[in-house]
Amino acid sequence: MNISTILRSLLISCISYNFALSQPKESDYYQIDQIYIPKEINLEVGGLAFNDKSQLGVSTRRGEIWLILNPENPKSQYVRFAHGLHEPLGLLYQEGSFFCNQRGELTQLKDEDGDNQADIYKTITKWDLNGNYHEYSYGPVLLPDGQMLVTLNLGWVGHGESGSKWRGWMVKVNQDGQVTPYATGLRSPAGFNVNSEGDIFYTENQGDWVGSGRMTHLELGDFSGNPAGLRWSSEKGSPVNLKVEDIDDTKNLSLYEYQNEVEGVKAPSVWFPHTLMGISTSDISFFSDKMGPFEGQMVVGDQGHSKIMRVFQEKVNGVYQGVCFPFREGFASGVLRIINNPKNDAFYVGQTNRGWGSTGQSSYALERISWTGKIPFEIKTIKVHPEGFLLAFTQPVNEVKAKMISSYKVTDFTYSYHHFYGSDVQNKENRDITDIYFGNFY
Repeated sequence: MNISTILRSLLISCISYNFALSQPKESDYYQIDQIYIPKEINLEVGGLAFNDKSQLGVSTRRGEIWLILNPENPKSQYVRFAHGLHEPLGLLYQEGSFFCNQRGELTQLKDEDGDNQADIYKTITKWDLNGNYHEYSYGPVLLPDGQMLVTLNLGWVGHGESGSKWRGWMVKVNQDGQVTPYATGLRSPAGFNVNSEGDIFYTENQGDWVGSGRMTHLELGDFSGNPAGLRWSSEKGSPVNLKVEDIDDTKNLSLYEYQNEVEGVKAPSVWFPHTLMGISTSDISFFSDKMGPFEGQMVVGDQGHSKIMRVFQEKVNGVYQGVCFPFREGFASGVLRIINNPKNDAFYVGQTNRGWGSTGQSSYALERISWTGKIPFEIKTIKVHPEGFLLAFTQPVNEVKAKMISSYKVTDFTYSYHHFYGSDVQNKENRDITDIYFGNFY
């Protein structure tokens, strides 16, 4: 068996292990605490950003931005910073201003007199709208060069539709409002972020042309799978050469196989198996060195299942590939936004479920997740090796059990790349494990 080929084919490897002697709870290691929300505020979180005073800005789906002046206080004080916005599903603080992506524009909001209320609402750039309820807009996210990234959701008419310019695209915006198209093939790109190397990743929800939730490393000119946005690929400034008519789903291929046939198609680096790892992937954030043994790894939220997954990725021959793990369940509502608090190295988790539903039954919530100081027994990383996988654990393992083939199980499968909504599991196969080597390979 060529494990390297399996990984590069982006098949999903589910590895089970039975080294642990007890059944600890997730809360033993990562604790969830409710952040106080006054009863009169409907905090349906769309975006989170800390300002330079360690105050937490929260944009809401109801068009407000609230400042939580002392988010660590059990009775945090809230001040309404801005209102009258159109469902801002993202928030950024940069150089004295908040920036939010409304449905129809990217907006700068600034408090000039220091009273914690925005005095200036400045349009940086505008987006076309056709009134479809599904035309969400997300971001912005700051890039290392000072530009901002935003993503524009497709509309929905029984299938994804790019009825307005650049819908289904990721674009860059500079401080002067100049828009540069970056990549397309996006369907519902609620989560995106930039890693320490400056590489851009986004998460996608299951839907038409999307077999299951996934994460993709996007580079300039990439097409990630949904062809609706290709309607605009001939527009001035487009880095994408593909056209709608270039995409054909009659061959019953996986997205990885299709990538090898059609230049410009970009397969994901990680799949999130549907229902096993959530149903609607959302925000991306990163572990700090004070949040346990996973420094630099990603956390990815799931709105529908009200939980967070962990993701490890590596670059092999210049291409990202990775693996996802369960991390923390039990949030009060649907997880949409995750942000690190630079002051205390906790994650703040913004949540909402109106119109979308979630396993967490609250309509909205804001919660903090912090490390208790205890180290969980987990697979820390899975890396590719010419002869198989290299597994590293967060704690020493039982050597006898670690050498037993019966301690492991490997199953791989993939999804069809087609215009239908989602995909059943395809080509599922249990893999034989022939040898196990125990020791320090690093």
